[in-house]
Amino acid sequence: MAKGTGTMLRDKPYAFVPLLPVRPEDRREVVPHNRIDIYRLTGRLVLELEVVTPLHIGSGSYRLNEGQIVRAFMRRDQVPVIPGSSLKGVVRSLAEAASRSCLAQPPGKPCQRLHAATPPGNRQPCSEKAACITCRLFGFVQGKKGYRGRVVFGEFTPCDETKWVVAELPPLEQPFKDYPRTRENRGCGNERLYYCQFYRVVGCGGPAHCPDCTKEEWLRWRNGLKGRLPAPAFRGRKFYLQGDPRQGNQPHEFVPPGGRFQGEVTFHNLDREELALLCFALGLDGEIRLGLGYGKPAYFGTVRLGLREVRWYTREYLPAKAVELDPVELARNYGRNDPDVARNVALLREILSGKRRGPAWGMEGY
Repeated sequence: MAKGTGTMLRDKPYAFVPLLPVRPEDRREVVPHNRIDIYRLTGRLVLELEVVTPLHIGSGSYRLNEGQIVRAFMRRDQVPVIPGSSLKGVVRSLAEAASRSCLAQPPGKPCQRLHAATPPGNRQPCSEKAACITCRLFGFVQGKKGYRGRVVFGEFTPCDETKWVVAELPPLEQPFKDYPRTRENRGCGNERLYYCQFYRVVGCGGPAHCPDCTKEEWLRWRNGLKGRLPAPAFRGRKFYLQGDPRQGNQPHEFVPPGGRFQGEVTFHNLDREELALLCFALGLDGEIRLGLGYGKPAYFGTVRLGLREVRWYTREYLPAKAVELDPVELARNYGRNDPDVARNVALLREILSGKRRGPAWGMEGY
């Protein structure tokens, strides 16, 4: 693309999944942690993680590698590890996008223009008496109170001896910077990408034209409106596409493709829908691959999770049909009873399957 024409959304390495309204019936009272409910599901998933594109989990320190100073991979006793917290954050993001869940951390600082930018119920905070499905699974903090959730991610360790490689990443920009840089937009992020609804008042071609709208074109429409801006609405949650890793000049330690780790995820007192959402967000159906660690905008950190074993706790007390549940089938069938959820699930599979490749990386940024 010629310099000066402005970057198009279709040239960016990400796509958006719409936010879904959260209805009153979607929120339920949380389940206490002090007992095992025999009518719910408690157990442990033994998982294997395969590295698809080079993976870097930063330790925050540097190492000397063959005379070169590099950013170090996370270690425990000199063995590379993937902390459970790293995987939990990725899985929670997927669960939020694939369900009617609240916007636990609204983008940007408090901004008057964003109060109505999300669907009904989306910004309402969860509580112990009324929590969305993701907050019931992974927990939440609200004021001085909180709930720690009922899913625990263990540390993932190598299945065998891990080989190290050093690769150089390009510099990455702040992911949510203000654009345009005006006083009213301070702390609100990139308006054109996240909540432009100019198509309601101008003849720009509607949402179908958004991927081809340039910054200059957007500014022309905005200036022509002379303050008559339409009500904002967030485009959705952002997920990075997958592609060929982009090289740069910042050396990092990586686990190369083919590296394998093993770990466990424990769940406590889940109902069938909650367990199905967890299994889908882990990618147990084999249709999605997660983006983990540093460098996702440059197509690093793509991993695939597979189920090795499911262990049910207090099996003799569980309902007979519960022990027959197949986590892979739960993941495959998740969301079929809600058309809006089903559309988001299909979109996530399209974005994260690897079949929809990201564009060539390195276009001029915003």
